Amino acid sequence: MNRVLVVLPNWLGETLFATPFLRALRRAHPDAFLATLGWPQCREVLRHNPQVNAHVDYEERGRHRSLAGQWRLVQWLRHQRFDTAFILRKSLSRSLLLALAGIPHRIGFANAKSGWLLTRRVALPEGRRHKASTYFPLLEAMGVAPPEALAEYVVNAEEREAARTLLGAHRLLSGGPLVLLHPGANWGHKRWAPERFAQLGDRLITGPQARVALTGAAGDVELARSISQHMRHPAVVLAGRTTLRELAACLAQARLFVSNDTGVLHIASALATPLVALYGPTSPALTGPLGDPRRMRVIHHPDCCPEIPCYRPEHPAHLGMDSISVDEVYQVATNLLGQGREGGRSAEFGVRSAE
Repeated sequence: MNRVLVVLPNWLGETLFATPFLRALRRAHPDAFLATLGWPQCREVLRHNPQVNAHVDYEERGRHRSLAGQWRLVQWLRHQRFDTAFILRKSLSRSLLLALAGIPHRIGFANAKSGWLLTRRVALPEGRRHKASTYFPLLEAMGVAPPEALAEYVVNAEEREAARTLLGAHRLLSGGPLVLLHPGANWGHKRWAPERFAQLGDRLITGPQARVALTGAAGDVELARSISQHMRHPAVVLAGRTTLRELAACLAQARLFVSNDTGVLHIASALATPLVALYGPTSPALTGPLGDPRRMRVIHHPDCCPEIPCYRPEHPAHLGMDSISVDEVYQVATNLLGQGREGGRSAEFGVRSAE
C-alpha cells in the first residue's frame, strides 16, 4: 500500500471511532500517503491528526449532489492514483465512486447493497461490540494487527491559547473548576431535561463553586439560554459562539464535561477531559465514550427503556433519560471533580490526547 484512501462514516462520533483504524494503518505503513474521504465535518475532526496526510470532502448534499459533481470527484480521484481504498460503511454511492475511480484494491464489508463493487469482501463482525472495534476486521483481512481502541483528537497550541483567551474573557478560568454542560443532542429523545441541567448547574456553582458554561452549536442557543435563565446563578452561554474546533479547545481546558450522547462527548473523551455521559435510548456498550473508567462515568438505566438502541427520534421522550436524577449526576460529578484530570488507561479502551 503506497497511496491509501479511507472512506469514513458520516457522524462526528463515528469519525472519532475510526481514528484507531487510521493509527493502525499508519503504524503498518509509515511511508504511505494516507487520505480520508468524508463529509466536511470529518475534516474538522481530523485536523492536525498526525496519521492523515489529506482529507477529501465529499459534499453529497452540495457540490457533489449532481451527476456532474460526482463525475468531477471521480476524475479527481483517478488523478490521485490511489492503489488501495477501505470503506468503513455500507454505501452504494461511495463504493461506486471508488470503482469508477479505478482504485484496484477496494476493501469493505460483504453486503448485498454494495459488496459487489468491492475487490475484497470481509464478513461483518458477529455479536455486539463497540463501534470502534467493528472496523478492525478490515485491518485483519489485510494482515494489519488491530490497535487499542484509543480515540485521537488533536488540539494544537494556537487553539489552546485562543480557548484560554475566550474563557478568560468570561472569567471562567479563575476561582473554582471549569465545568461545561452540553444539553443538546441530534435527537430530542437523547436529551436530558433542560430543568435538570439548570438544577445541576446551580448545585455545581453552590457546592464545589464551579465556573459553569453551557455549550452547543448554533441550533442549541435557545436551549442553552433557557437553561441559564432558569438558574439561580446564571451560567455563561457559549452555545453558538464557538466553532467545533474552538469548542474542543475549550473542552481541553475544562475540569469536567457533562453531556448527553453526542459527538462532542467523544471529543471530550479523546482529550482526556473527565466527563459524565448521560445515556438513554442508545447503548454505551456500542457507542459509549472510549477511555479510562476512572476518568469518566456513564449513567444509563437500561431497564427503564423499552428498546436499546432506539433509533426512533419521533419519540417525544424516553424513559431512560427521565430516570436519571439530578442527585445521581451531581454525586458522580463531584466525585470526578475531586479526582482531577489524572488517570491511566483502561485495559480495553482508552484515550489519546495530543498537544
